[in-house]
Amino acid sequence: MAFWPYLRQTAKVRRQLGIVALSVALAGPAFAADRYTLDSTHSIPLFEFKHLGVTTQTGRFDKAAGVVVLDLGARNGSVTYEVEAATLNMGFGTETPDSPGYQLFEVTRFPKITFKSTKLIFNQNNVVISAVGQLTLLGVTKPLTVAVTRFNCSVNPINKKEMCACEISATIKRSEFGMIGYIPGISDEIKIRVPVEAYKD
Repeated sequence: MAFWPYLRQTAKVRRQLGIVALSVALAGPAFAADRYTLDSTHSIPLFEFKHLGVTTQTGRFDKAAGVVVLDLGARNGSVTYEVEAATLNMGFGTETPDSPGYQLFEVTRFPKITFKSTKLIFNQNNVVISAVGQLTLLGVTKPLTVAVTRFNCSVNPINKKEMCACEISATIKRSEFGMIGYIPGISDEIKIRVPVEAYKD
């Protein structure tokens, strides 16, 4: 008779453990982090600056790669974004190693420009509105918060793949990274815009 209370208690504990395990199993997928790889073709970084204080000039880098990790349930995530500096393109005659742009970016010494973030900011609708991170340019790393607009995750109607997309923008002063050449003929302030399309792995 002394064993019955023990057996009843053991059965109760097992039931409770089973309920906990089931809850974890059901909740897990809803809060799992998803990894997205950048579609380089549709994620070309653009920048603009003032020339001679009069006109607005633009440029771009033709090769970039990156990974976005999103956990919408937990409202967090991370971004790793890397630009190949040697793919600088500012139009005819500016894409050569002898051009002023290549000299400014010191492409040989610093072949990559990177942005890394481990803090995404969400609004009340669980939409990403900014990313807090670090920008590394010319070997100098500085904090940078980028604005995120038009954030949306859906299925691409053409290739039927799950994707997230947005527009990223920020403004920096290049002199803060040691890029002081041609100021003020080429403005210190640089505006950056990056369209982002990334597919779920």
